[in-house]
Formats: sequence, structure tokens, C-alpha cells
Amino acid sequence: MSDIGTRTAAADEIRAVIEDWAGAMREKDARRVLAHGTQDCLVYSLAPPLKETAAGAEGLEQWFSTWKGPLGYQLQELEISAGGDVAFATALTHLSGEKLDGEKAALWFRQTLGLRRTENGWKIAHQHESVPFYMDGSFKAAIDLDPKSEVDWQAPSRPPMAGVIAYLNVQDANATAEFYGRAFGAREVDRRYAEDGKRLIHCHLTINGGALMLNDPFPEFGYPWKPQEGVVLHLVVDDADFWWKRAVAAGAEVTMPLAVAFWGDYYGQLRDPFGVLWAIVAPVKKD
Repeated sequence: MSDIGTRTAAADEIRAVIEDWAGAMREKDARRVLAHGTQDCLVYSLAPPLKETAAGAEGLEQWFSTWKGPLGYQLQELEISAGGDVAFATALTHLSGEKLDGEKAALWFRQTLGLRRTENGWKIAHQHESVPFYMDGSFKAAIDLDPKSEVDWQAPSRPPMAGVIAYLNVQDANATAEFYGRAFGAREVDRRYAEDGKRLIHCHLTINGGALMLNDPFPEFGYPWKPQEGVVLHLVVDDADFWWKRAVAAGAEVTMPLAVAFWGDYYGQLRDPFGVLWAIVAPVKKD
């Protein structure tokens, strides 16, 4: 058989292995999935840690148990290159399904498989999954992309945002954003969820004409929650009494009563339920 024929035959064998492996993923058959891998298969998955070895079925079965019914697991644009006893394959993979809590998930990600020829046939020795992230400073995963996504590189970029923008790491970004709507009249510009569908990786609010950003802690990525210290968010407004009463009615705690300060402004401080200090400031109205 010619070298080209040998590579073609190997590619056909590998394709069959990958298709059965993907079928086992859809059927949530952990042992069959792992049977297609080497014992020391190195896995760079979407979930932490940074790397792991697929040593047993227990962890995979535990993940499968969080899904209701079969999984959607489809590979698109599968390309295989084989030479000798090693090969690699690339594909765009679509994962979809319904979690036990009713959350529905669907995302595309990039996948690369490294394979070795063994005495038992081709086995997956390396698995690498990834999604791109947006380069706008939010570091949010671009899980809203699909193979048909198109970017207009000639489109004008968004205008820069004025001033210094506070970006808060809070314990419950969803609840914080809702509270800021009630207390400070916040308007939501954008809200992006992490892969768990619960935590916010990015939330953009507008308050009093300025931007405020929020996100939940992600300790698994080295970004744990820490109490806010030494920072006060100032709201300079025309009607301090209105802003003050609305925030207090929503549940903000008074830490410095609203009064005329020694420097001449009408000033007071509040602490919101998430530990963030706010100042309401207005010029003193002259009779």
C-alpha cells in the first residue's frame, strides 16, 4: 500500500474512533468514552483545573449525572492528519443539553485531539478544548459564537467611555445589579453569564450617566471575593434628598447622615447590602 493509502486508511480508522467516542459522549457512557483514551490521556478541558489526567470514570460519570437525558455532542469540520503512529484531529464541537435544575445550555467550542496508535488500535492521548474570550477588557468567554458567526472588521469601534470606571467583584452580582436598580436607578446595558449559567462574568450598568461594572468571584481562576475596603463610590446629583430616600428605602444602611459638610457640600454616606460604600453629594442650594 502506498504512503498516501496508508495515511488514508489511518484517517478512516481515526474517524471511526472519534465518531464512536462522540457517540459515547451523547449517550453519557463514561466507560466507553474512556475506553477510547490512553491511561495517561492528558485533558485540557473547558472546566478547571488547568490540566488533568482522565484516570477514571467517576469524575466523568459525576458530570454526566448533572444533565437530564442524553447530551447533544456534535463535531463539525473534523479534520484528521496522521503519520506513523501519531495523529491529531481538529473540530468545532457543539455541546447542548438540559441540566437537572432546568437550565438549558448550548455552546460551540474548539477541540483538538492527539492520538497514538497502540496494539489495541488508535487511542486519544491528548484532548484540548477552548473558547475564545472577548478582548474588550471584560475577559468574558465568547460562548455566543457559532461557525456562522461573522465579524465586520471594518465596522467602527465603540467610542471610548469617559472617566475612570469602577469594576466591582461582588458576592452575588445578579442580586447586586437588581439592588442598584432599585436603590440608584441603575439601567442595565449588558449582562453575561459564565458557563455555569448562574454567575455573572460581566455586568455593565449605567448610574447617574456613568458606567459601573460588576462580576461574581471566580476563585477557581484565582479571582476570589474580598470585602470592599477604602473605596467610596460618589454620586454627585442635583437632588440629594431624592437619591438618599430612594436608596434608604431600598435597604441601604446609613453610615454618615446627609448634612452640610464643612467643605460646603450637602453630603452623606450609605453602605449597600453587599458592603460597598456610596456617597450622595449635591451642592448646597442657596435661597
